Amino acid sequence: MSENPEHPTEKITTGPSRYDQIKARVRTILNASQDRDRTTLLIQSFLAVVILTNTIAVVVSTIPDFPLQFLVLSVIVVCLSIFSIEYILRLWSCTHSGTVRGRAIDRLRYAIQISMIIDLISIIPILFFYLFPRIPALLHLFMLLSIFKLVRYSRDSESLKQLRRVIFKKREIISILGIFLIFEILFSSTIMYIIENAAQPDTFSSIPAAMWWAVMTVTTVGYGDIIPITPLGKIIAGMVTIGGVLLLALPSAILASGFMEERQREQMVRDHPGIEAGISLLERVGTLKERGLITEEEFDEYKVLVLLGLHEEEKT
Repeated sequence: MSENPEHPTEKITTGPSRYDQIKARVRTILNASQDRDRTTLLIQSFLAVVILTNTIAVVVSTIPDFPLQFLVLSVIVVCLSIFSIEYILRLWSCTHSGTVRGRAIDRLRYAIQISMIIDLISIIPILFFYLFPRIPALLHLFMLLSIFKLVRYSRDSESLKQLRRVIFKKREIISILGIFLIFEILFSSTIMYIIENAAQPDTFSSIPAAMWWAVMTVTTVGYGDIIPITPLGKIIAGMVTIGGVLLLALPSAILASGFMEERQREQMVRDHPGIEAGISLLERVGTLKERGLITEEEFDEYKVLVLLGLHEEEKT
């Protein structure tokens, strides 16, 4: 039979199926962190409340002879059940491939992400509620891991982005301070072992034993279970305490200055929309100067060139 020229055969194109639409909607609700609609915000808020409720219940469940112990354990079971359903929905909705093999690979890649591994570990204890009459102590830690699920809903917040940028920019100087801190602990524990070992052979029996004193002194915790008794040891302890205070105060000051720089950067970007690329370039050049790869004069030349380029861009 010949085709009617007045009614040519047309290829009918269809959009996503209802099944795919539901899957995409579930994926959006569980993973969206920006531009959230009312339903997404409601469900994510509910999950956040469940996470906090589970955390409180796990902590309370460790109280011996708590009168409402059965109620607390029931709350934990309900919370872990909700987390299990959420985990299954995440695995179900994460696929993008149209083939069975492709969907399996998508789910495997999604399941080995750190956040999903934490989710899986946090829901494993639900099995023990049915297999054992008493919860092993280690499972309380597993159940408390669910608190990290809150990070998923705030990972795109502007404050966290600022914190990541500041830490990344200041990573070298913070690393240097960390090395100095380790050096102070190691050096002070060695000196204290040499000075105090003769007077307190049981307390300062070795350098590792003296490290416990060094950590407590440098961090200004000072439990008092290990203290020097010789005059020279007390003088060294005072010097170590002062050095520890200075070392621990510096990262706070560095991060504070980094936040101020970040605020100024954002203000400049808001005032001059086309300046962001130039600021990023200046920051990279500044990093080269800090590493000693370029001189101060070369940095000033680069800065002048960038500022001139930005000035020309603003005029246009």
